Amino acid sequence: MKRIITACLEQTIKFETEEEIEAFKAQLDRRSIKYRILSTEKCGGGIIARIKKQYNTYDVGDYFD
Repeated sequence: MKRIITACLEQTIKFETEEEIEAFKAQLDRRSIKYRILSTEKCGGGIIARIKKQYNTYDVGDYFD
């Protein structure tokens, strides 16, 4: 039987405003989800953020090192 030992998601998300990013981060904090914002860049209609975050409740291992 196989088991997941560590897991992490990397996402690219487009936000409309800085406030939307702060609300997203607050939601992750409330839910105790570990995350790291890898980069942000402004584009025509908003902000694109690359985010690495914990998948479900699995250990993140060395993904954030």
